[in-house]
Amino acid sequence: MNATSATVLFAPSASRQRWLMLGLVWMLYVCFGITTSSIPPLVDPILADLGISNSQMGMVLGAWPLVFIGTASPMGWLVDRLGVRKALGIGIIVVLASLVLRGLATNFITLFLAVGLFGIGGPVISIGAPKMVAQWFGGKERGLATGIYLTGPTVGSTFALATASSVVVPFIGSWRGISVVYGTGVALAAIAWWLFAKEIPATKQAAIQGRQQANDGDGPRLLSLRNVQLLMVMAMATFFVGHGLNDWIPTLLKESGMTLVQAGAWTASSTALGALGLLLVPNHVRRGRRTMALGLLLALASATTVGLALGHGPMLLVSLMMSSTVRSPITALLTLVLMETPGVGTVRMGLAGGLLFTAAEVGGFSGPFLQGFLRDATGSLVAGVLALAVVSATLLLLLPFIKERGQGDG
Repeated sequence: MNATSATVLFAPSASRQRWLMLGLVWMLYVCFGITTSSIPPLVDPILADLGISNSQMGMVLGAWPLVFIGTASPMGWLVDRLGVRKALGIGIIVVLASLVLRGLATNFITLFLAVGLFGIGGPVISIGAPKMVAQWFGGKERGLATGIYLTGPTVGSTFALATASSVVVPFIGSWRGISVVYGTGVALAAIAWWLFAKEIPATKQAAIQGRQQANDGDGPRLLSLRNVQLLMVMAMATFFVGHGLNDWIPTLLKESGMTLVQAGAWTASSTALGALGLLLVPNHVRRGRRTMALGLLLALASATTVGLALGHGPMLLVSLMMSSTVRSPITALLTLVLMETPGVGTVRMGLAGGLLFTAAEVGGFSGPFLQGFLRDATGSLVAGVLALAVVSATLLLLLPFIKERGQGDG
């Protein structure tokens, strides 16, 4: 039996192993979310301890997206070449190092570098996850699998937001306890990954790598695709909004009169609610209708962001809950449209995902930085949050130009 026939006989989408792989990737993405959200609920204690400004904190919060910009494409290439198991195994170790070093920071520079290190390990997980889905899942299951693994960072963020100020700080006695408590969990996840994660069989991998080698130099070709160009712009803008809000929402709630613990609890609740949108929307919005769904979500995201900027009391809390719910599925839908764009597919998904996240993290850095800069300039986050609402609304103008396959297309 030759490699080709063996590959045909093995169908990853029919293997039970795919659900184990999905669970393991979800676990790594939980660690991703814990690490990214370990600092936002503790902004004020860190400002006081390290003596840094709001603008500098904005740069710290945007440090890993800034590094992400330069590493996403190379990491996408690395995922394609090493395979999902090895690449994500290395990535989670780098994430652990970033988390541990945060607790050792003594000033702005050392904290910035520690957070920035995440921008090397994080892209491997972000790019490797859709690569795994493209390899192991097919048809309608791809939407379900994408929605499931993307709940990982939501769960991780919820956990960090809910426990950082109310559990970790009282237990350890300092914000630096995030390295000890959360670092232990990430270390266990890394061990589990290396023990149980599997690569697709060698015959299947060889066939894919052969096609990859035949298609070396595909970066310019992918960049020439209109869908890829538009999705990169949309990813940059949605990350600008998402990171700008997520990293500063606890502080925004404190400005409204909440305590540090209350702000963390409400932020965690809204983040958890976002998981509902991730589970429902990607699984139920079929091919050919995803741009329509994006339009509705972006319009609601803009409206709820205005509510976050101007609302008080119950209106603020309703806006908070709705904002998280409608924003959470946007990245999943963008990823699915990219995955199914002609000229991308399983073979080029690592490189295509790298390009997508390279653009996305331009917004991922500039969003938090803008919020910190405007807070220094105006004394509050209102002006910055209103700017994010305008960006969400503007994206509606791009949607008519995105083309996606219909349900009956190949």
